[in-house]
Amino acid sequence: MVEKARWKLFIYTCFGGCATGVSAAKALIRIWEENPKDVKIACLPAAILPGKRKEMLKSSNKRLLVDGCPLQCGAKLFQREGMPVDRYIELTSYLDVKKVKELPSGDLEDRVYKVIQEAVHTLLKEDE
Repeated sequence: MVEKARWKLFIYTCFGGCATGVSAAKALIRIWEENPKDVKIACLPAAILPGKRKEMLKSSNKRLLVDGCPLQCGAKLFQREGMPVDRYIELTSYLDVKKVKELPSGDLEDRVYKVIQEAVHTLLKEDE
């Protein structure tokens, strides 16, 4: 018998120390709160732990990875660990903004939320 995944979507972000990274972290928390039965924030650093990586792969149907800046720390970690991702967003390039090491403006937070919310909506719809 094939075990059914607990979550439709795991969402990961770098939670980085720049405006786009902080905006992504806030957006993911908000999206999890809005979709508690389908979406869950998963621990990005846990991808390096073989047992945890296997559990994450079995526990979700899809994965969204968001990096705040062009360093692409999350993408490099996923690639190194052979962790598949269904959608990837690197925010500074996507939004055509510079990486700044400061708290985000409300406008940036809104823009980031909308980008991530759209990706989540698309992935959830594909999973129906």
